[in-house]
Amino acid sequence: MKKLTMKDIGILANVSQSTVSRVLSNHPNVKKEVRERVLKCIEENEFSPDINAKIMRGESAKILGFVSAGFDNPYYLEMVGFVEREARRRGYSVIVMNSEDDEDLEKYHFKELMTRHVDGIVSAPVSLKNLKFLKNNKFPFIVLNENIDWVDSFYTVLANGGKEVAKYFKEKKFTKVGYIGENRSEKYRGFLEEINSDRIINNIEDNVTFGLEKDLRKVIKKEVKKINLDCEAFFFSSDTIAFIFLEEAEKLGISLEGKTLVAFDNTIISKVLKISSVEQPMEHLVEKGLDLLLEKVKKNIKLEEVYNIGLDPKLIIR
Repeated sequence: MKKLTMKDIGILANVSQSTVSRVLSNHPNVKKEVRERVLKCIEENEFSPDINAKIMRGESAKILGFVSAGFDNPYYLEMVGFVEREARRRGYSVIVMNSEDDEDLEKYHFKELMTRHVDGIVSAPVSLKNLKFLKNNKFPFIVLNENIDWVDSFYTVLANGGKEVAKYFKEKKFTKVGYIGENRSEKYRGFLEEINSDRIINNIEDNVTFGLEKDLRKVIKKEVKKINLDCEAFFFSSDTIAFIFLEEAEKLGISLEGKTLVAFDNTIISKVLKISSVEQPMEHLVEKGLDLLLEKVKKNIKLEEVYNIGLDPKLIIR
């Protein structure tokens, strides 16, 4: 059976092809009875409009692209779910692509999405070089989970998350605590700032810091022995780092039983480990990001105007 066209649907519904087009684009100037008849015909015949034909007519494809650096971190998998649900609620589909932390592959994905005539792109995160590529092409896009002052970006104020953990440790009246994780991190900066704001309960030598490399487990494996078991509590810079660190520590017979552990991201990992974690306002970031992206798409707003929106995280105690 051949694929039905809008012309075929028009014949079956006894209306013109242009009327079918207006119904599909939700044009207001269509009588209720006619709209219902056309929609019923579309449903009965399981008609799916040709996206390429819509684009050629100058209509929106109603498709967004989502590019992530990788899905090893459950945080980004959860983000895909939020983006897809929010886009669907607004009548859009989403094409998801994984750049695997490869700058060239990331650029290839951006070009592919533009070739497919998606209406806009959501990236989380994105390389500086490819940001310039998108910006120079004047293509509608937003960045999630990064604070970049010259592009539309929606991010968590990570330093405030670190401060919340430090406040929690102070409330528990701990006298010795440690940080384990990324060395160049706003979370770490906020944590130290709050810890040292009135009384010092953290010594630099009690912290285990390292760079985030592709083989994170290999890096952590080398750092586990540096942990100071005299600390009463530890702050891990992510749920993933907490999970890997605890696994590698167990292999060496190092136990953190009885210690207060706090991680960051509040993914399925911290829930399974039953440890406290800082939750990023992902749902609200996605909502605000898509609001702006689709407003720019629909109204063709000049892309020179830049929005940077940061939201505070919250500590989930377990």
